[in-house]
Amino acid sequence: YSGAGKSALVKQAQKHIIDSGGRFLFLSGKYDNFRQMEPLSAIIVAFTDYCQKIVTMSAEKLHQIRTSIKETDGPELAVLANALPCIRQCIDVPSIKVADVGLKAYHRIKSAFRLFVRAISSSDQPLVLFLDDLQWADPLSLDLIESLITDRENKSLLFIGSYRDNEVNDMHQLTVQLHSIESKHASINKIKVGNLSKEYVNELISDAIQTSPRLTHSLTNAVYRKTSGNIFFVLEFLKSICNEGFLYFSLKFNQWEWNI
Repeated sequence: YSGAGKSALVKQAQKHIIDSGGRFLFLSGKYDNFRQMEPLSAIIVAFTDYCQKIVTMSAEKLHQIRTSIKETDGPELAVLANALPCIRQCIDVPSIKVADVGLKAYHRIKSAFRLFVRAISSSDQPLVLFLDDLQWADPLSLDLIESLITDRENKSLLFIGSYRDNEVNDMHQLTVQLHSIESKHASINKIKVGNLSKEYVNELISDAIQTSPRLTHSLTNAVYRKTSGNIFFVLEFLKSICNEGFLYFSLKFNQWEWNI
């Protein structure tokens, strides 16, 4: 569901990844409901960000990356550049017109991306790729994701995907793709992020206003009634009643009070 905290959970993980001192490479992209007809939109955003980062690196590091990409992608560089124009910012790509169309072109794009990901990920610096809102991903993206996840030649990729399960049924392309990935014996760990129970909402409120959980039940009941435990709505509702004066700090009694 929207607002359940899926993206926030990954962002917390991202902080630990960044704090590793460059040990991991973290890239992310997000699919948009209004851009479902744009092939690879979130993937292009993620790798464009990568291309913009590497051009700011030291000359030695940039040379290493360029060499790795050239050696790994080789003749598929032109195909990659057609799908991912930003690659031209960091590496010289021959101006070769890619004549393939249809299914052949489709497979070449997948192959080019797979080789590219192999080139930029390693045991010294594994790649973490996070793509959000997969329920809106286009078919080419989903197929490419499967290709990357099931690539047995790459042991240095961790893929994290999130989606709203209430918008994905058994016939949805994402469901079909997940079954296909599992059939290839790829390791998938699923984490269901749902609404909070009333007990946890009470703990959250108690902690937020520094008041004993025994005393916050009436406030919790009102919040839970309005939000059903959706963490985004819980936080927004608390902000709203605070801004409107229904939840306030009493200087007279030196404690939080509410009137809702």
